[in-house]
Amino acid sequence: MINMTKNILLINNAYPSPQRPNSGTYVQSIKGRLEEAGFQVDMLVLYSSGTKLKEKIKDYASFYLKLLSAPLRQYDMLYINHYTLMLPLFIRIPFQKNKIIFHWHGEELVHNTLFFKAIRSLMKKTLKKNDIHISPSFYYRSVITKQLDINPERIQISPSGGIDTSLFCPGESKWEKYSLHLGFPSALTKNKGVEYLYQLIQKVPELQKKLKKDIYIHYIDYGDEDNHWKKAFYEYPIQLIRHVPYPQYLMYKFYQELDICLMFSKRESLGLVVLEAMACNIPVIARNTTSMPELVRPGISGELISFSPDIDEILNKIEIISKNKDIYTPAEFVRENYSKSSVVYFYKQLLTNT
Repeated sequence: MINMTKNILLINNAYPSPQRPNSGTYVQSIKGRLEEAGFQVDMLVLYSSGTKLKEKIKDYASFYLKLLSAPLRQYDMLYINHYTLMLPLFIRIPFQKNKIIFHWHGEELVHNTLFFKAIRSLMKKTLKKNDIHISPSFYYRSVITKQLDINPERIQISPSGGIDTSLFCPGESKWEKYSLHLGFPSALTKNKGVEYLYQLIQKVPELQKKLKKDIYIHYIDYGDEDNHWKKAFYEYPIQLIRHVPYPQYLMYKFYQELDICLMFSKRESLGLVVLEAMACNIPVIARNTTSMPELVRPGISGELISFSPDIDEILNKIEIISKNKDIYTPAEFVRENYSKSSVVYFYKQLLTNT
């Protein structure tokens, strides 16, 4: 039986707000899964009021004051995300008697500047042997082990909240004999591999002739009016479809418009975007780096390209998927391995008797 009296304080430096509805959505998912597992969850999170420097400083100042004054001891467990950025907690965590759960994400353990090395040095002194550590992927577990000197056997693997497969699910088939819809869901930056999208756009006329299909490129306009990549796209006579940003819970509408999802990121601790697309039964083409080989299984959920691919390699993978679409079963792969129900079970098993 689940102990319904156990209460958890969920801590993070981001959470969806009216100003930034897509900020920290993974923590919103984690909260939902913990509650579904039978735990009482309170939150201590930063609600962003904007993206300007003055607004960020004000938001963090208010958040850090709350970290210093929050009644931490009244909770059975503290569930801390992005601990690297929770500097005020460094002086409080060593004195806490309750169970501490650290969920590591994203870039927080990857940066190797002197500043972040100093932060990690301080942070490591606050960690205890009975703490619980959660990684979103096997790749990121290796990062945690290296940077924090933690035995990998002590690190649990769980996606950040998992995928709601009742929401992210296959839509009506978009496969048409004479058209092919390719989608790029990421920001138009070099870290997300936008240069490869640009090279692909240049080759679209050639690819259309080879495949004998009309090709449409879908992208999301995140509002950077000075983005030179976005301007460069329209120098070519191809069919571009611009989407305004979706709230995370509506992103399935973007994926369901596609035939193939393009994920060219340099580095991902997990890759929720990839899992969301695959849950909609959209095969993914991704670079063979970090967590991507765990998610993108050739011939099953998509195809991998090398870390520094040339455009011919990308075109070849598009052609392979286009001509063999029926063999790919990405939605089944997600349901079996990354669904929200699997995360609920994980929390029940891990935390009920903790």
